[in-house]
Order: sequence, then C-alpha cells, then structure tokens
Amino acid sequence: MGIAICLALAGVFGVGCERPAPEATTASSPASSKDTLLPGVMFSADPNPVPPGNAKGRTTITWDTGSDAVGEVFVVSGGNEKLFGSGRTGSQDAPWIAPGSTEFRLYDQSDRKLLGKLIVTMLGPDSNASKTSAATSP
Repeated sequence: MGIAICLALAGVFGVGCERPAPEATTASSPASSKDTLLPGVMFSADPNPVPPGNAKGRTTITWDTGSDAVGEVFVVSGGNEKLFGSGRTGSQDAPWIAPGSTEFRLYDQSDRKLLGKLIVTMLGPDSNASKTSAATSP
C-alpha cells in the first residue's frame, strides 16, 4: 500500500520528459491495434505503415488537439513514455522507426487526458511484398 501511494505521488510531482506508461484500461486506451481518437482530435502518421527496406524507417507524426488545449505527444518505449513533441498543433519527423510497432500517445497537457493513440507499423527488411501490415484509422 505504501509503495502504491509513493508511486502515485511520484507520478503527480514527477519531473522530466520520461514517465512510466499508464496502465491500459478499456475506457481510456483500448488494448487493440486500432488507432483511437477523441472527437475533434487529429493524430496521424505519414506514411503508415512505414515502407521496409532500411534498418530504420521514417514517418511524420502530425497532431491537432481540436481545441485550445496544448497537447503533448509521447512515444512508448520499453514500458515508458518519452516526450516526442508538444503544442496545440504540430508535426514532427520520427526517423528512427524500427520494424514492428511503435505506439504514440497524444495527451491534453493540462489534465493528462488521453486524446489519441496511434500505432505506426513497419515490416522488417526481409519481408516480402506478399506480407502486408494492417493500418487502421478512425
């Protein structure tokens, strides 16, 4: 119990650009491969899926909170979220996409409400053209 309280306080008063990813719940972030967005929010990757061929791929993440709220975009890596970009609207290159799936999350900066989740996929360099990756959008 004491550890849970300590972790909760650390999350509220945490400083820095890296934080543990929140636990997935059905209400706020469904555990699926589908991209999810709140109404009015725009959150996309172009291209998605990222074409195979190189060890690292490149995509451009674009977002708009759909309101006056400042958004923060995090990339999920190793169970932690790292700040990727921020602003009410924005666009930023991600030149380090690896084969597999990379998850991005858009939050309202003021109340940390999850506004959108985006899964970027890339096939490995040894994949052939007959294999495809399903990319979904709202």
